[in-house]
Amino acid sequence: MPLALAVPEIIFLDEVDSTNTYARTHFDDLPDGTLVVAKNQTAGRGRRGRVWVSPPGVNFTGSVLFKQLEDGFHAGCLLGVATLALLRELSPELPAYLKWPNDIYVHDRKLAGILSESTRIEHGKITAVVSGIGVNVNLPPEIIAQIDQPATSLFAETDQKFNLEIFSKKLAKQLIRYYIIYLKNSGAIFREWKESNLLLNEVITIVDSGGVAHTGIFQDIREDGSMELAVGDSIFLFQCGDVKIDPKSVDWQKMNLKATSKGYSKTFT
Repeated sequence: MPLALAVPEIIFLDEVDSTNTYARTHFDDLPDGTLVVAKNQTAGRGRRGRVWVSPPGVNFTGSVLFKQLEDGFHAGCLLGVATLALLRELSPELPAYLKWPNDIYVHDRKLAGILSESTRIEHGKITAVVSGIGVNVNLPPEIIAQIDQPATSLFAETDQKFNLEIFSKKLAKQLIRYYIIYLKNSGAIFREWKESNLLLNEVITIVDSGGVAHTGIFQDIREDGSMELAVGDSIFLFQCGDVKIDPKSVDWQKMNLKATSKGYSKTFT
């Protein structure tokens, strides 16, 4: 079924418990590709049950309906590369990149997080997905300093404030663009997503679901999204986990050049 939207559909809400919950609840009534945006989320969720806290009217919080996707991994890929494309459009010099499995980082600081949830399961198979994303847009440094993990915002990185309505509309356009590309060639989206994971071949630490830390070389990402971590002569495979970055183990000058290079990962521009 082709995507029927000529113009992206956006719903703006003043307040909601969670844009993912709203999108799931109203899934049948909303067109494919709809972006739901909220000024304030009272019960925003992050990955692994974490709470996503954002001051009202400061950051972007939204969810998109993918009625033609069959797994959350590809929905996260699509949303990740679309958001990264928007960030490059708004601030070409910003060295943003994707951090496995579903975050956007600048240096060792988190800028955005993605959460995909299956919405419709038919005969044991996922047939539709809702993906949510939170982006720290205008969060000031004094609030960032209160966050219990390394974080940043577009404002902190660029010293510019961004209009959230314009940000939302531009993101909706990128989402539809990449959604259409995905429906024609899903492999191209995966390759773009993988190339944007700039920690590949770097030394990282991943904390598994049992809380055990593993340090090694981030060797590869398989087509199902799982990570290969080389620890000595052994290869460990992870479907999920928290990647920790040791800032001293990464050549940030090289990373910045890769993230901002005009020739890097520009498959669809």
